Amino acid sequence: MKAPKSPPKLVQWWEGLQTWKQLALSFPVFAVLTFLINVGPFNQPAVRSVLYGLFEGAVLSGLLAVATRTERGRR
Repeated sequence: MKAPKSPPKLVQWWEGLQTWKQLALSFPVFAVLTFLINVGPFNQPAVRSVLYGLFEGAVLSGLLAVATRTERGRR
């Protein structure tokens, strides 16, 4: 039986952060990314895209925080 491989250093660093730091780092990235997706491929108006970006960025950040906590708990 093989020993499980340790995760990459970036993953270890991310899992070592406190949850509020993970949210503070991931929310702006997800908000900008979803804004650009809504403006570009979905062709939404800019104001609506800002609102969608904020909402969807918050949801994705929360999901990432939950997934990170779950993975950290499994190790």
